[in-house]
Amino acid sequence: MRKILLFLSVLMFIINISFAQSRQITRGAEPGELYITGAWYGIYNPIGYDTLRMAIYRLTENGKKLTIQYDADFFAFMYTPPGSIMQPYHILADVTPGVLYSVNYYHKNNYEHTSLWISFDYGKNWIFREENIGSKDYYVANFAGLIYRRGEGGDRSNDFANLWNLLHNLNIPLTYIESLHDTDKHIGIAGSPPYYPYTLFYTNNFFQTYTENLIDKEFVFGQIWGIFPDVYRGGKEGEVYVSSMFPEENYKATYKVSFSADTGHTFRHVYVSEKLDKVDAKPFFMSDREPGVFYIIKTEQVEDFNPWGEYYKICIEYYRDYGETLVATYCHDLHKNYSKTCEPINDLAAEKCGNNCVLLTWSEPESSLPVIEYQIYRNEEFLTSITTTSFLDENLEVGEYEYYVVAHFEMGCVADSSNHVKVEIEVGIDEYLQPNFSIVPNPAANQIIISSASPFHTVEVINFLGQTMVSETVEGNSTVNISNLNNGIYFVRVVFESGSSVRKLVKQ
Repeated sequence: MRKILLFLSVLMFIINISFAQSRQITRGAEPGELYITGAWYGIYNPIGYDTLRMAIYRLTENGKKLTIQYDADFFAFMYTPPGSIMQPYHILADVTPGVLYSVNYYHKNNYEHTSLWISFDYGKNWIFREENIGSKDYYVANFAGLIYRRGEGGDRSNDFANLWNLLHNLNIPLTYIESLHDTDKHIGIAGSPPYYPYTLFYTNNFFQTYTENLIDKEFVFGQIWGIFPDVYRGGKEGEVYVSSMFPEENYKATYKVSFSADTGHTFRHVYVSEKLDKVDAKPFFMSDREPGVFYIIKTEQVEDFNPWGEYYKICIEYYRDYGETLVATYCHDLHKNYSKTCEPINDLAAEKCGNNCVLLTWSEPESSLPVIEYQIYRNEEFLTSITTTSFLDENLEVGEYEYYVVAHFEMGCVADSSNHVKVEIEVGIDEYLQPNFSIVPNPAANQIIISSASPFHTVEVINFLGQTMVSETVEGNSTVNISNLNNGIYFVRVVFESGSSVRKLVKQ
C-alpha cells in the first residue's frame, strides 16, 4: 500500500536535486512571474495501478497566485513511443510573454535523446520542435526568440528554435549557463565536484572567449546531496547570484545564496537557510527580472485520503531589497482537485448609479470548492470583503476608479484577480453623461413607479447576489410590482437607448 508514497518520495527527491543541473523553475517574461515543473499528486489504486501526475505551474504576483497550466501522466511513456508526449521537466521562458520551452530527456533505441517543445500560450499547449540523439542543453537569452543549444558544440536560433546556426565548438564543462542582458553575453559556473574550488565564467560571444573569476569558498562550496552550485543573473547589468550547499556539523547542511553587483568579482550573502538534514525538502532560488527581487522555493509532500495518496505543496518566499526584506510567504496546497478550483471571475461589470456611486456585479465562478468570500479592490487597494456577487460603492468623490475582485475558496485556494473595470465619476454626471430616472416611493412595499424625461424600454430589479428578480419591457413611465420580493436592498436598472442607469431600492 505504500508503493505510491515511496515512489513519489523518490520522485520528489529526484526533482529536488535536479533543480541546479536541469532547472525546473524559471522566471517568466514579466516581473513577478515564475514557472515551476514537478509532481502534482499521486494516487494508489488497490487494483494495482499507480497514478502520478506531473504539472507546469504558473505563479504570478510574486508567488501569490498559482495556476496549473499543463499536466501529464508520468507513466504515459510506458504506453507511448518515447518523446511523443511532452513531459514537464526542464523549463525555460522567453522574454516574449507567454512563450515557454520544455526540454525532455529519455532513452530511445538504446541511446539517450533530447527533445525540445515550445508553447506560445503560457504553457497550456505545446508544439514539438526537434529531437536530437544525445544530451543537449538549451539556454534562453534576454531577447525575443533567441535560444542557444549546447551539445557537441554551440548553436544559436533567432526564431524560436525553428532554424539553428552553428557558432563554434563549446567544450567547457559548465554546470549551468545563464544569459545576461545582451546578445551572446552569458555567465557560467564550473568546478571539480563534489568540492570547491568553483569558477565563474563570463563571456560576450557565447564562450568562444571568456574570462574567469575564482569564487571564494565562503560563497560556493560544491555538490552536497546531489545539489550543485548554480548561477543566475540579476535585474541589472553586472548583477549575479550564486547558490550552493554548505556542510555543517552533525551531517547537516545549509543552503546559501550570494549576490555580486560587479559580475562576480565580489560577493555577499543575501540568504542563508536553517540547518537541514539530508531527508529535508531543500530550498531553491530564482531571481526576478526586477532588480533586488528574488524567491526561495520550498516544497513538501502532504498525505491525502479518499483516495489515498500524496500531493505536492509549494511555498514561495518573496524577498525584496536584495534579501533585506521578506515581503511575504505564499503556500499552495496542490491537491488533486486544484485545477478545478480557484477559477477567477471573468465577467465583472461596473455601472454608475447616481453621481457618486458605482454598482459592481459578477457571476459566481465555476469551481469544485465553495467560495468563502470575494475581496473587492479599488485603485489597487483592498476595499472590503463580501459574500454576495454584487457590491455598491457609494459616496465617491470626483475621479477615476478602477476595480477588480479576487475570489477566495475553501482549502486556501485564491483565484487570480478578475478582469479590471474603470469608472469615471464627474460633476453633473446624472444630468450630462447619462439619462436620469426616479423611483417613487423609495422605500417601497408593494410597487414602485419609474419615470424619466428620457425614453426607456426595460426595467430590471436585481438583488445583492446579482440575480435579476424582475424584468419588464415597457414603453414610457412604468409601474413595477415588487410585492413578492423579500425585504432588503435591491438595485433598479433602467435601460435607455443610449445606455443604462442604476438606482438603489429599499424594499420594506
